[in-house]
Amino acid sequence: MGATNGSQRVKQIQDKYKADLEAWQSKEDKLKKQFILNGWLRLLAFVSAFAIPFTFLDSWSPEFFLVFILCFAVFLWLVFRANQISATRNYVGHLINLLKKEINSHAQKWVSHYDGAEFIEPDHDYAHDLDLFGKGSLFQFINRTSTQGGLKKLVHKLKNISLSTAEIRLRQEAVKELAECDEFRQHFYALGAIVSEGNKRNRPLDLNQQPDLSFISGVTKTTIVGFLALLVSCITLATIGIISFDIIAYLFFIGLGIAGAKLKKVNKVHSEVASLGSFLQRYSKLIKHVEQTDMNADYLLRIKEQLKVDGVAASKVTEQLARHLKRFDQRLNMLLGVILNGFFLWDLIVCLQLKGWYQKHCEQLIKWMEALHELEAMNSLATFAYNHPDYVYPQLSDKIIFSAKNLGHPLIPAEERISNDFGFNNDQRICVVTGANMAGKSTFLRTVGVALVLAGNGCVTAADKFIYKPLSFVTNMRAIDNLLKHESYFFAELSRLQMILERLKEKGELFFILDEILKGTNSLDKYQGSMALIKQLLKHNGCGLVATHDLELGLLAEQTNGQVFNNCFEVSFDNDRLSFDYKLRTGVTESHNATYLMEKMGLIPSENVRC
Repeated sequence: MGATNGSQRVKQIQDKYKADLEAWQSKEDKLKKQFILNGWLRLLAFVSAFAIPFTFLDSWSPEFFLVFILCFAVFLWLVFRANQISATRNYVGHLINLLKKEINSHAQKWVSHYDGAEFIEPDHDYAHDLDLFGKGSLFQFINRTSTQGGLKKLVHKLKNISLSTAEIRLRQEAVKELAECDEFRQHFYALGAIVSEGNKRNRPLDLNQQPDLSFISGVTKTTIVGFLALLVSCITLATIGIISFDIIAYLFFIGLGIAGAKLKKVNKVHSEVASLGSFLQRYSKLIKHVEQTDMNADYLLRIKEQLKVDGVAASKVTEQLARHLKRFDQRLNMLLGVILNGFFLWDLIVCLQLKGWYQKHCEQLIKWMEALHELEAMNSLATFAYNHPDYVYPQLSDKIIFSAKNLGHPLIPAEERISNDFGFNNDQRICVVTGANMAGKSTFLRTVGVALVLAGNGCVTAADKFIYKPLSFVTNMRAIDNLLKHESYFFAELSRLQMILERLKEKGELFFILDEILKGTNSLDKYQGSMALIKQLLKHNGCGLVATHDLELGLLAEQTNGQVFNNCFEVSFDNDRLSFDYKLRTGVTESHNATYLMEKMGLIPSENVRC
């Protein structure tokens, strides 16, 4: 794709977001006016229900009651309508927030978004070194999840890339399809935000933790059936005058006694599922949205297939559970709860229904939530792909380790991004990257790493062309000392390198990214250790990149018959000023700038000579 064509499409996407935002803000303004008008009308209807009959009509006459009922019915309808308007405003508000987020992302104002800093894991194979989480991270840039489950699924994907060629291709097809379904993704986000909002004040829901319904046994079921049969029989006999209605009162107190005997256990069950009812009602809308959307990609069809049980749509089954839980909440009305339990053993009946539902569908419920969260995470990747039509989907190979044309870092704005061609040819296995300070070595390493993370999730990469072989990959860019473990920085780095070497021996092939290894020792020791380590990595079929200031490592190209090759970043001095072009070149660097920078900062006398 040409750069001009890509820029035009990006501009079109930006304009569409702005137009959509304007339309939804207009909708929100209208809803706000409707809500205010509804409020005044509700007040008028309520006042009229009492004022008109008492003022203009004979008290307690048929006309009096008719007018009162009509006015109060209008009041109740307006209350219902107000709830509808409020729900719509809430939905529209989430869409507006999403569109603002997209516009801010295009305007490079995305660092104010949620950054997922709690998911930083220093010991992870690559996430910490590549800045996948935290302020200014890839996660912060691409995250468009609105539920906690979807967020965790996206985190899991970024930390666990797929190594299966078939799986990656399936994900690519799914991302491509979802990228074209902008309306579906936005609606999914808004519904998900409503789910999260409904659960915001409640404790986290663990669907693996089932309520303890063991007290609902076969005896309990027999008791319920027997009691209800006896109640119906007594009511029938009392109605035809065979027995006294007093018997019904005795049965009422017997019913309260039966229900009361299990009250403590019932209360415990209710407290465990109290927040689940409204939560599932909201989730059922999310499920229904997916069920009603046509999908073609095999990966998406696989997700949709998980939202069924015995051919029945998951939304209907979750609505069934939600209805059980809503009925359970009737006990919160003390008067109604006493009546229902006295006459119908209400709590025990609902617990019996819950037990049957959990026995039949609990495992499916967890799978349904997982499927929705998977789709939500894929929506984030698809939105990233949609927002960057100038990026490409990687091509997969079983031979080419890595080959990219105009590869850049996606977090650097397009107008500032310097892209590079890079790849491994023929028998090349390890690239030694040299360059002066601030010349771009570390950014380039992270560019390669981030591209592998996106590619392993079936997403687009910031390149004109990208071919790679899916491999496990590990980085060592910022080892951290650990005072609690009494580990020095140098020991922490050695432990990391040992892990990489052991992993390589175990897997037989591994892609690694190493930045300035053995920083914690003297120059000679560092050079000798680095040379030996790279040869060991090469011996065990390792491949990857090693950035270094040790120019002597460039000799490995000759010593390994080209299996190790050299690339570099150069720095030039223009009018006594440093100049960086961040372009990757073949060979070993011929420039350095430490002395120059120290002079400029006044750390050493300016008479020092630069090389």
